[in-house]
Amino acid sequence: MRVHLLKCLLRPIGALIFFVAAVAARAAELPEGTLLFLENCSSVVERSTHGEIAHVAMVFGEASQRWVYEATPAKVRRVKIEDYLVELARSNERRKANDKIGVLALRPQPEYSPDEAASMRTFLDRQLGRRYSVKNYVRGKPYDGIHCAELTASTLNASGRYAYSDCHKINPQSLYELVAATHAAPERLAIPALEVEEPWYVRMQRQSLGWWTWCRWSCREAWLFLW
Repeated sequence: MRVHLLKCLLRPIGALIFFVAAVAARAAELPEGTLLFLENCSSVVERSTHGEIAHVAMVFGEASQRWVYEATPAKVRRVKIEDYLVELARSNERRKANDKIGVLALRPQPEYSPDEAASMRTFLDRQLGRRYSVKNYVRGKPYDGIHCAELTASTLNASGRYAYSDCHKINPQSLYELVAATHAAPERLAIPALEVEEPWYVRMQRQSLGWWTWCRWSCREAWLFLW
């Protein structure tokens, strides 16, 4: 009985490890400063910006590990790219076949020099923990918070190659169009489905934490819109 229970508990972990290994190998090929644009991740953003791109993030890291930097409720964060894609795979489990989140990777051309990449990472590391906010985009002037396209555009400026003004006014769709000429053609990253569903208690804990984070951020964001 105990052996059977242990196998049931370990089976999802084994499947997840296989998934992580597969995506990590693929992600290791992405050069510094690769942009990740997400489709179908937020209908609210897509409707308000009249586009198909609703989020943007950036890839940096060492040869053995790639990290995703992004501004997302409730703050700017850094997460391992394999964990990031696992998060997207779990989100896709709850979506219909024609509404799955898609990831478009845009590689910089030419690739960033070590000095350019270091300047961008230094800027990003200083932004970690900064509050996420769309107030600056909606109101049309900068505030203390930052949103995903603003973070990315500001990071591109830090490289010295770009000089975007009013980064807070840039949305993911417009940024996608702005950088197209200086990046390789979009490459769709596969998000394989997780073969084994995670235990219900693990899923409940993760979802509860996610909802709590979202509710806490949205309440504060709504309050700040009053001032």
